[in-house]
Amino acid sequence: MKKSLKNNVLWLLLLALISAITIKVITSCSKGFSWHRFEDMLGHANPLWIALAALCSFGFVYFEGLGLQCTCKFFGYPFSTGKGILYSAADIFFSAITPSATGGQPAALIFMMRHGTPVAVSTMALLLNLVMYTVSILLISAVCFVVYPGIVLRMSVMPKLFIAFGVIVQIAFIVLFLMCIFNERLILGASRWVLRVLCKMHIVKDYDAQHEKLLAMIKQYKKCGALLKKETGLLIRVFLCNLAQRLSVILVSVCVFISVGGALHDALKAFSVQTFAVLGSNAVPVPGAVGVADYILLSGFGQIVRDPVSVELLSRGISFYSTILACGVLLLAVLMIRKIKDGELNK
Repeated sequence: MKKSLKNNVLWLLLLALISAITIKVITSCSKGFSWHRFEDMLGHANPLWIALAALCSFGFVYFEGLGLQCTCKFFGYPFSTGKGILYSAADIFFSAITPSATGGQPAALIFMMRHGTPVAVSTMALLLNLVMYTVSILLISAVCFVVYPGIVLRMSVMPKLFIAFGVIVQIAFIVLFLMCIFNERLILGASRWVLRVLCKMHIVKDYDAQHEKLLAMIKQYKKCGALLKKETGLLIRVFLCNLAQRLSVILVSVCVFISVGGALHDALKAFSVQTFAVLGSNAVPVPGAVGVADYILLSGFGQIVRDPVSVELLSRGISFYSTILACGVLLLAVLMIRKIKDGELNK
């Protein structure tokens, strides 16, 4: 546990360092940017649209939790909206501070298990969310490319490569995730391998006992997968939740764009820029995709605004940095409250 905490702190510090370097580089290399100009832009920004941007940022957290809530309720393990937001916050926060967002789902899984949701059901809910999340961004990106292909075509070579790489990786993820959901043998084989590694590292003791628990979990997981194949209604509901989550974070940039005087008829172009930034940065093995997402946004915003750096900084400040901070504060508060309660119970 201490080693895991230490690793998370190190990744968080790395995220902060990369973020600081990224902001320094993009502000220093932009000839038209100045902090005075940025402050002036903030002072003249429409507060209503900034408030809507913040609301959209909250929607990013809320709709993921709603998707998890739908799946777990279907399998007979309902939980409150508040817990859904907590699980989503854990996923978003730990995804942001670990490479390729590898820490998000395990963190959410731990919170869900602590609140009584079985491992099989929690895993199925998280995997289904991940599939629908990926399908959503690919679908939105396809629509944006059909409507505004020039946004991508006018970008420099590197953003194009990131976006192309993102498409390939996202499609591969969908195939892999679907195999994990509907092929219990794959899950069993991977779980056995992880269990053997943990036993060799002396993290887990009594392989036979743990293996029996694993088989029971896989049996339940198989039942969940069989039910999902027949439940088109659930799949549609979870897809809509994840589509709403994707749209929420993308609309942050649209609201920021309009708040600083962007033309309404160019709002869909701003929407497309943010969509391609999400697609191109999703699979990058850097905490929070910091640097890559900024690079794509600057390449896109540079086509529709005079001061792309200021718009990008404000947009990322709300959609990423503020959201991560809020999720981190929420998780810390929950853990502190739980620690206090545990201390009172032990007295």
